[in-house]
Amino acid sequence: MSNILGEMNNFLEKETTNTLEITFANLEIETYQNDKFLRQLHKSNCRIIIRKLKTSSLAKMDVVDNIAFRFSFRFATPTSNENYKSEMQQLPRPLAQGILEMDSEKLVLEFAIDAPDKELQVKVRHAYSQILSLEKR
Repeated sequence: MSNILGEMNNFLEKETTNTLEITFANLEIETYQNDKFLRQLHKSNCRIIIRKLKTSSLAKMDVVDNIAFRFSFRFATPTSNENYKSEMQQLPRPLAQGILEMDSEKLVLEFAIDAPDKELQVKVRHAYSQILSLEKR
């Protein structure tokens, strides 16, 4: 089994290619509203795409397999090989309050689907695990 954070760091620091597509064996999506659990969905063979940016302090992630629509965001490049946590930057509306976390076994995205009324806001959690393949382009 591959080390998720290690593979990310290796690509962002050492690879000469600009794009890395990671396919994961498992994706668990959970949704919450007003801190109450709504639904859980399991998917397999799900992808994310990492893109290097001109500034080496930021990278871009495309979330291909979401419950509603494909989206992307920017994040600060990891500085640790153990645990990583960062805010998602430039999330598209209606997404807000995004957090990205990684360690050797999981990549976790947490964000809110914003609404004018906070009671209608939905929180979403994606947990990716078990790398199946890495494709560098």
